[in-house]
Amino acid sequence: MDWISPVSGLVGALVGAAASYLGTHRAQVKALADARQARLEAKQDTAVATLADTFGKLQRHVRDVPGARERGLDPKESAAFTAARLAWDQKLEDLTAPARIAVGVIRDEALREHLYQALDLLDGWQSGLEYAYRGGAHSRAWVLRGVLSHAVECVGAWQREEPLPEPNQAYCDAVESMELKREEHELTAQAEAEYRREQHAQLASGANEPTSPAAE
Repeated sequence: MDWISPVSGLVGALVGAAASYLGTHRAQVKALADARQARLEAKQDTAVATLADTFGKLQRHVRDVPGARERGLDPKESAAFTAARLAWDQKLEDLTAPARIAVGVIRDEALREHLYQALDLLDGWQSGLEYAYRGGAHSRAWVLRGVLSHAVECVGAWQREEPLPEPNQAYCDAVESMELKREEHELTAQAEAEYRREQHAQLASGANEPTSPAAE
């Protein structure tokens, strides 16, 4: 059986080659996975750094948030107030824009939703948070600082791998105000739609009424 030795040698070589290939393939797969994980972690670090910088700027910006329009302003004063509010709002948008991009990179879904909500609350500072100000009982700056503080605390808890903290009072008031304003808009839209339907029905009814003989 002289042929057995060459065959067994060939089988051994094939088995060795297969094992070597599998080992190389696994090493390549692991290297690719490690590289991907490193990229993801780098993106997370960059996103957190961007958020930290942006939240710091926002905390300073909200200190000077415009108050409610005062009554009795003359045209010049009213124009100045409107211009100041528009300028403040534009800077707010300039600050929240990069924050939204950074939030989109965050892989944790719960944290991402909290941060998006915080940014939405900031965007609704003029009318959406009206009830959170409670007729001036709470200053706008107090409410907006509370919203930002909760966002910062959430990022910190996530980095420490801890549960996200409960929102503070200002944040809760802001969320409640946005929900109330949203309900108001929905009810207003429903009322307007119903009014249009009634008007349309009345017009259609009038058009279908038979013409009286006296009118002919």
